[in-house]
Parts: sequence; structure tokens; C-alpha cells
Amino acid sequence: MSELVATAHREDAASRPLEGVRIVDLTTNMSGPLATMMLAEQGADVVKVEPLTGDLIRTIGTGRGGMSAYFANLNRAKRSIGIDLATDGGRDLVLRLSDGADVFVQNFRSGVVERLGVGPDEVMGRNETLIYASISGFGRTGPRAEAPAYDHVVQALAGFCALQGEGDQASMVKQGVIDKATSYTTAQAITAALFARTRTGKGARIDVSMLDVALAYLWPDGMMNNTVVDPDELLPPVARSFRVTPTLDGFVALVTLTSSQWNALVAALADPTSSGSSGAGPDLTDAAARMASGATIMREVRRQIATLPTAEVVERLAQANVPCAPVLALDELHLDEQIVASGSLVEVDHPTMGAIRQAKPAARFDNAVAPLGSPAPAVGAHGREILRGAGLDDDEIDRLAQDNVIVVAARD
Repeated sequence: MSELVATAHREDAASRPLEGVRIVDLTTNMSGPLATMMLAEQGADVVKVEPLTGDLIRTIGTGRGGMSAYFANLNRAKRSIGIDLATDGGRDLVLRLSDGADVFVQNFRSGVVERLGVGPDEVMGRNETLIYASISGFGRTGPRAEAPAYDHVVQALAGFCALQGEGDQASMVKQGVIDKATSYTTAQAITAALFARTRTGKGARIDVSMLDVALAYLWPDGMMNNTVVDPDELLPPVARSFRVTPTLDGFVALVTLTSSQWNALVAALADPTSSGSSGAGPDLTDAAARMASGATIMREVRRQIATLPTAEVVERLAQANVPCAPVLALDELHLDEQIVASGSLVEVDHPTMGAIRQAKPAARFDNAVAPLGSPAPAVGAHGREILRGAGLDDDEIDRLAQDNVIVVAARD
């Protein structure tokens, strides 16, 4: 990989650092496809291997022209081929594609890839420099190892529902937070393995469990009160600070971490006659003291905020250098002046869906905002060119299509 990157043009190396890396992607839903899309938009050639009927999420949720927004948001910059892995011919094609690949990624339930004949032993036995990445729900051992896993289930098991809840009522993060964290973990692990390969010349097997990711993701701040087995003092959980504050016409989110921020917040919004707001009451210059004893003043701050318009609250706290933002409605995000100035969202014309709005890749190389990759493809849109690249001629490809082993586009 390092030689390929070194020979790329300087500007390409800056914006597409994974140029020359080829990935065979057998993943579905979100945990795998988001990972491979990030790698694709950093330059990797991702060959998305789908069932003949396509990835299930092609039809889940709002969309247009037969393609869902969910699929479109997770599969940019990839090439698609439809292969029936349950057939001998389909398995042989996937193995052939993996022979020339740098990375192989799958997120089937435990044991499925082995039964299909494309497990790590089979694939890496043919290509010893391959990085083989497997995403599972619960890992390879334990009573849930072969159980189906979705974000909702792992949130419950890993403590997210307990943390999000109020009192005795549990609740969920209302989006696939663990799928996304798993994607980022997988993408980082793959690039780490590719970097190691430049030194060792050897491939690697990577296993990423959604449960492991969820626990690791939750732990730093979500488990502050459950890390020390025998703490000196148990303070209120940091989760209490993750609340929105009602204004006269909406909501804001605000937080104070330093003493100067706390004092500025109190000076800007608390009633000066309230206890503790002008020096009375306990000393709250220490963060731990504020967590333990600052509730009375914060209640006064919230009462004051409830009488003011959102824009005024944001302006007052901006002048006081207190972190604060309005709570935006989902259909307002693309209008926010900071999001517009950052160029974080872009509207493009999708060949199937028409005008769509999407988020640009978050990582910037040499301060460049990377463009979106090519639009999410139709099932098998690139199958013919992929198989030609693997050495098959058009007659062989047509026979495989006629035998329902593959889905490919018609001949040029």
C-alpha cells in the first residue's frame, strides 16, 4: 500500500490517502457499510458484494425510485456486484475477487461465512497478505455468540438504555449509535492493519464485536461512577448535565466546565439576589463542588432562561463565552450559519433519487473538504467491469448471469 500511495500525485495523496487499496465488502445494514464507505471516500476501491436482490436496507425507510435514503447514505463511492453466495459459482467468484484484494470485510452472524466457504481460513489461505475483518454482535464466544444482534438489542445489554433513562424508566438513543461506533472502530482497525502490513508484509485477522464497542464507547464518561470499585466519594453522574433547557420559544443546550464559565453563566442569567449567585452559599469554584451543590443556582438559571427568547439566550452566553447552542429542528440543520460556513452538508443530484442532501466526509486532509464519492449504485451496476478486472470474459459473465449466479449490467 505504501508504494501505491507514494506514487500517487501529491494532491491525490492528500485527499485520497487509501488510493490503490482494494476492499471486498460483504457487509449489510450499517455497521459494515458505513466503515467501508469511509474507506472508499478516502480512496479505497470498495467492491460491494450484494445478494441478487440487493442489500436489505435498499428498501428500508424513506426513499425514491426504489432506493432508500438509508442505503444511499451508507454506500457512496462503492462498486456493486450481485452474487449468490449460496452457489458454488458464487463462492468461487468471491474467492477470486479476494485473491486480488487488500481487505475483506463481513458482518454475517457467527459461523455463516464458514458455512458459505468464505471464512478467514479459506480466504486468507489463498491470500496471506489480506486483512480479514469480521463484525459480530457479541463476539465469537459466550451464550450469545450466534444470536442475531441489532443496535437496539446491544444498547439494552451494554447500559445505554439505563444511562439514557430517567428514574426507573429506561430509554434508547434514537438512532444506530452502536452501529456507527462499530463502523468507526472497524475502519480505524483496518487502516492500522494496513499500516502494520507495510512493515511486516503480513495480513491480519480483525474481530470487532458490537458489544465490545458499546462498552468501550460508554465507559470513559458514562461509567465514571462505576469504574472505581470502592470510591472515596460518589458524585452525581455526569449524565445529569446532558439536558436541554427550555426557553420562551424553544430550547438551548449549555454546559459549564470551568470556574470562569460557571461564573459567567451565573452573571449573565441568574437572579443576583438568589442564594449563591453573588458569592453567598457554598464555594462552587471547583467542578466537583458544582456537581454536588450547584443545583439550586442552576434551577434559578433555568427559570430565567425560560423567560427569554432562544436567540437572546444564545447571544448573552456567546458574549459571556459560555458554550451554548440552540436546539435545531432536523429540517433546519442545512440552514444554520455555522453548518453552512463549514461546508458540512451538500446537495447533489442522485441519478435515482433526484436531489438529495448529505453530510460530507468528516475527516479533512491538508484542510481540504473531501467531495462526496460517487452516488450509491444500483445492484450489480459495476458487476461486469469488476469481473472483467478479475479476468473473466463477457461470455463467461453472461453464462453466470443466465445461471442466476450474478446480477450485472448489460454489455456496453
